[in-house]
Amino acid sequence: MTDTMRRIGRCHVFGNDIPLDDGLIPFEMAIRRIDDPRQLQPELLRMADPDFPGRVAPGDIVVAGANFGCGKPHFQGFIAMASLGLSVLCVSMPYKTLRGAISKGVPVMAGLPGIDQAFRTGHRLDVDFTRGTIVNLDTGRRLDVPPLSPLLADIVRRGGTRGTLAAWLDTHPDMRLPAEA
Repeated sequence: MTDTMRRIGRCHVFGNDIPLDDGLIPFEMAIRRIDDPRQLQPELLRMADPDFPGRVAPGDIVVAGANFGCGKPHFQGFIAMASLGLSVLCVSMPYKTLRGAISKGVPVMAGLPGIDQAFRTGHRLDVDFTRGTIVNLDTGRRLDVPPLSPLLADIVRRGGTRGTLAAWLDTHPDMRLPAEA
């Protein structure tokens, strides 16, 4: 894994319509509001690929088809992804899902037709989210795609919305709420 806007890792390819609930993470964990990454990591994408939790490594890249992260907006899967330093490349994802991933600090490039057919699970990729480049280090194939917007990249660099808010409060200390006694 390198800096937050460039990832070098193995890709894990998934098909279309991977839901947030019972896809990224078991629905039971979502409704119980479990947010401890140590509990979420072993369940991440297990229902879509039972071998994924044992195969994934920090800095890896999830490559998916259309409608990745569909369904109710439960974002525990992105908490697990962020804790592992994972990123996402996909054909498409619902807007609320994109917002949820970015809010947890997971870099995403969506709207990439055919991306799920361009690679195989296990290929080593070098992805630069700010430049919009994807290089398959095993085959040498390079794809130039639309980069992550600078605004969203800044949120990801700060670790998501909480990190962005903390940084803003550091520069605006007068806006902090008084500490409770």
